[in-house]
Amino acid sequence: MPTLRIVDNGTIDLRTILAPAIAQARDVRLASAFVSRSGLRMVEDGLSACVDSEADVEFLVGLDSQGTEPEAVWELFHLCEKHERFAMYCYASSQPSTMYHPKVYLLRADNQVVCSVGSSNLTAGGLARNVEVNIVLTGTTDDEAVCDLYASYGRLKFHPDRVEPDEELLSLYEQLARRERRRDRIDTKDAVLSSFLEKARTLRRPKPGPRDLVGWLELVYDSLPKGEFTNADIYRQAPAFERRYPGNLNVRAKIRQQLQILRDMGLLQHTAAGRWRKL
Repeated sequence: MPTLRIVDNGTIDLRTILAPAIAQARDVRLASAFVSRSGLRMVEDGLSACVDSEADVEFLVGLDSQGTEPEAVWELFHLCEKHERFAMYCYASSQPSTMYHPKVYLLRADNQVVCSVGSSNLTAGGLARNVEVNIVLTGTTDDEAVCDLYASYGRLKFHPDRVEPDEELLSLYEQLARRERRRDRIDTKDAVLSSFLEKARTLRRPKPGPRDLVGWLELVYDSLPKGEFTNADIYRQAPAFERRYPGNLNVRAKIRQQLQILRDMGLLQHTAAGRWRKL
């Protein structure tokens, strides 16, 4: 059974939990709306241990509101250049009315996972100084709640506005952030903002791989036949799914949810009502 605790940076801060869990993890996924150099310093030793052990490390960072420090993004960018198993993807929204605001941390060692979801950004304030509220869940990839968090992370990763940044995008973001600090007005017709968004539209998006399939997603995907199939074809395998997740009382709905997520990841094509093609 998974365990839950509330972490509000009072009796214990989130840094105290995340830093050692990152150091021990073989798969690190950090999705934070805002990232600062001070936040990176707080988990620096753990990240170094991951890099040294050739663990997989992935950051999903927001660039839509200048809340992320350009210096922090450049630091992550250079780590990606140096280490093949280190990745960063940025959220650059073309919709000014929306803001990228999640904070999800998934730290996996074999099938043991430490998960945090709540209000703490990857900043010194979020990890230690601010009054925050986070739920820290410790469990395995066989736990429904852990699977659901990985699925939520996947939806963040494969959002249409998620891109793999290059130096030009980060330079444009740095200009926007510098002007924000000076409190210069940036409207939707601003030339630098327009260049930033246009550049984002030309960049590569994340491509799904085996490590993106965890728990329910992996179970359903591995059960899919090649080529076209129907919902009914997969429903026939429901008894096997029920044995894997006996606590789930609505397996068919769960299957449909996983099919939709796999579609959004680009692994399935929805051809008609209740019909799919495995890509």
